[in-house]
Parts: sequence; C-alpha cells; structure tokens
Amino acid sequence: MIAKKGKVSIIDVAKKAGVSPATVSRVLNKTAKVSPKLTKKVLSAVSELNYVPDPFAHGLKTKRTRSIGLIISDITNPFFPELARGVEDYVSSMGYSLILCNTDAKPESEKRYVELLLNKGIDGLMFTSLRVGEDFIRSLLSDSVPCVLVGRKPENIEGLVYVVTDNYKGGCIAGEYLISLGHKRFVHVSGPLDNSAGRERLSGFIDTLKKHKVKEENIRVIESDFTMEGGYKSAGDILRLKFLPTAIFFANDAMAIGALQKFWEEKIDIPETFSIIGFDNIKVSSLVSPPLTTISQEIYKIGQISARELIKIIEGEKGDSTILEPKLIERRSCKCIE
Repeated sequence: MIAKKGKVSIIDVAKKAGVSPATVSRVLNKTAKVSPKLTKKVLSAVSELNYVPDPFAHGLKTKRTRSIGLIISDITNPFFPELARGVEDYVSSMGYSLILCNTDAKPESEKRYVELLLNKGIDGLMFTSLRVGEDFIRSLLSDSVPCVLVGRKPENIEGLVYVVTDNYKGGCIAGEYLISLGHKRFVHVSGPLDNSAGRERLSGFIDTLKKHKVKEENIRVIESDFTMEGGYKSAGDILRLKFLPTAIFFANDAMAIGALQKFWEEKIDIPETFSIIGFDNIKVSSLVSPPLTTISQEIYKIGQISARELIKIIEGEKGDSTILEPKLIERRSCKCIE
C-alpha cells in the first residue's frame, strides 16, 4: 500500500530501505557519497512510499528552504503572468517552490516584501524592477543573497545577473518597419523614463528615425506608464495634438491595447488613420481588433532562463546574464501609406 503525501517521514523511508535516516538524508541532499546499491534502495523506498521531503524542515538543517521569491510590479499587466509561468515551471521542475509578490510599483511595498521573504529564509530573489533602489540591491549582493534582474539591465550594479530582451534593438526594428511603410510623422508613447527598458526602446526608435533623416518636428514623445490605462490616456493626448502622426509606437502592448479602446470609442479607424505597433507580443495582442503588430520578446523563455540562472547561483555556480533577440510580428494594425 502506498502512503499518502505528507504522512511519510524520513524514518519510514529508512526502515523501508533498510538503512539509517542519515543515509536517506545523504542520498536526497547529496551531501556525501553513498554507494550505488544503497542509493538505489533509498530512491526505491522514496518512490514506493511517495515520500515528499518537507522543505522547511530541510531548511532548518541546510539553511535553505528551496523557495524563490519573484517580485513583480503589476500583476494586472498581461506580461507578468506569462513571465511568472515560465519561472514557476522551471523552479518546480528543479524541486523549488515559488512565492509571487505584487508591489503595485510601490518602492515601500517592494522593500517590505524583500524583507519579509528574507526573514522566511528565501533562497533567492528575482526582481522585475529596482524600485527599492540600487543601494538596497547592492547590500543584498554584498550579503551574498542570490538575485537576478528580469526584463531589464542594471546600469550601476556590478555583479547583478540579468535576463533581458535587446530593448534598444526592438526600438530600432519598430522604427525601420514604420519607415518601410512610408510613414513620416511619428509619436512614441514611452514607458517611464526612469526605467531602463523604456529608455532603451525610446532610444532605439528615435535613433532609427534620425538615421532616416526624419525631421525633429515630425517626432513627438509622450511619457506613459506601461499600463492599459496609461495607453488609453495617451491616445486622448495624441488626439489633442495639433500635430497628428501617421504612425504610433507604443513601448508595450498593454498601452497599445488601451489606446485601441480609446480610438474605437472615438470612431477612429486603425490602421486607416494611425498605424500602431506595440512591444512584447503578449497573448491578447493577437485577439484585439485589429490584431496588433508588435515587437515580440520571448516572455516565457525570459522567465525560464531567469529561474535557471538564479538556481545556479543558489547552488554555488556562476550565473550568466542573457540578452535575447526581439523580432517583428506583423498583424493588421499597420498599413503602407505610399
């Protein structure tokens, strides 16, 4: 008869395998060499009894809980659930658990969650923003807390591993595409410019327009906040401009989708009036009307790689930063005007 999960102790496994509890611990925690014969017995007993180690009891002995904290700024942004799924799938496959914390982009909430997680013995932290400040992150690194930054580059923090899409190149791709369609008047709705991803997408876009000799008076930048509400408001701001663009590049899909709602309410045809391009390729971007042309980043993969690198650091290996390539996804929110 197979025992139920949570009802089996390491002593039960030891009795079943005919070994000491210490031997079971050495096999499961890989803290010392055990002969192949005994290892096989222990693993067979674990399987038969359906033994699930208690991560917190394990943590009392090893000072590890096999748990990871993922701190995100806005759970309502469709980018983050897909990212979190990538993280969770990987950490689960490696025998870790994930604790998800949503800060609503508030620095005080981010810091409070970090301190709470550390007090609970978290093994490592993943950040999608740095609202706690660079000094706070440096202090974590100096205390040997494993950390990974997800979705953006650190600018002044030596030794912080990061996983990011090439945001500058993504901005360049958006610019080149709209230029290729014959557009000559542009608005860019940026993310917050205290955010490196927002600044890099803006820089790539503007540098590309300048390379193609687009005049400064034919370019406008509206700073927003990466939310659908921000995109909706920005669309209203665009409609009040004396200068009307033919093409709009939103720094993420959420803002572009918010803008589409506003334009629909105002009976403005897209792409007949404005060509619109987003950034991220969240799943809903293919379902809106019209389906959104966007610069794609591999959100799920970013989550997986970030989790992989964090676990490497936790387990004493060197973590590596990764920059992924963006690519253009053409749908029906842009049109050629030549």
